[in-house]
Amino acid sequence: MIQPFYTSSAINRQGDYRNNEKLLKNIIIEKNTKFIPYYKGKNLFKEINKAIKAVIFNNDQLYELFSNGIGNTIFLGVANGLNYIGIDLSSTNQKLDLWLKDNGIIIDDLRKYGPILDDIEASFLALSNGMFFWHNTNKFCGSCGFQNISTEGGFVMKCTNKKCGKSHFPRTDPAIITLISFKNKVLLGRSPRFPDAMYSTLAGFVEPGESLEQALEREVFEEVGIKVKNIKYFNSQPWPFPASLMLGFFAEAINDQMTIDYNEIEDAHWFSINELKSLQHPSINGGFKLPRVDSIARRLVDTWINRFN
Repeated sequence: MIQPFYTSSAINRQGDYRNNEKLLKNIIIEKNTKFIPYYKGKNLFKEINKAIKAVIFNNDQLYELFSNGIGNTIFLGVANGLNYIGIDLSSTNQKLDLWLKDNGIIIDDLRKYGPILDDIEASFLALSNGMFFWHNTNKFCGSCGFQNISTEGGFVMKCTNKKCGKSHFPRTDPAIITLISFKNKVLLGRSPRFPDAMYSTLAGFVEPGESLEQALEREVFEEVGIKVKNIKYFNSQPWPFPASLMLGFFAEAINDQMTIDYNEIEDAHWFSINELKSLQHPSINGGFKLPRVDSIARRLVDTWINRFN
């Protein structure tokens, strides 16, 4: 099984470090600590020798830009003997803004460059993105409204109201994603949120009280009016854009008669293996695109295509 993107097996999150405040303070000032920048929901990249690399700070570089302190951090883990800390650089900082401009730094979505980055770095960037999104959307306690503070290396947000004191934990939203087949064709759909001409597998969030299989059956029927059978689990992938865990499945349609709900999706078609390989379909002018190579949707499609090779 191919390792999914953003899940490097070289990373040890070292959860046992999170309750050791003295250790975490020492890690922040150690020379072998790397800092993963998060900048207003995006990441920083730089072109080096015609290749795109992630911008990752060492201790000295960071303190040159933030002589008065580095602000909100999250302990992400350890890989190859190096400690990795996420740092939110979204606050106004003229010295940083000038550095970004002078060094030709690219500020962009991780998904644009993820497939060409170092696997460890891409995984830490994804983890940092998901964690800081959670931090920034949980500044106040959902129970009493008091301000939360970051504890346990950034993996717990704790209410400052002594009468409440509730601990809040990172949220991950499970979502099913499925490649539906019927005989020698598969079903791909298109959301208006997708990049131009892209068609992908059907997906949707799991609702409270549902099994994964029930969520799959419901989402497919809601979007294209098709009932399915022979549901088989494929694999999973974290998708912290901002906070999802994608659970991939194959399933077979009982028939190929679609009733598309255009409030749910923009379009859907059955595709043969030759159409998938040629990226041409008689009903789509100018051709179409498959999902991003870093997505589980693309791995579902590629796995199905490879069955015929």
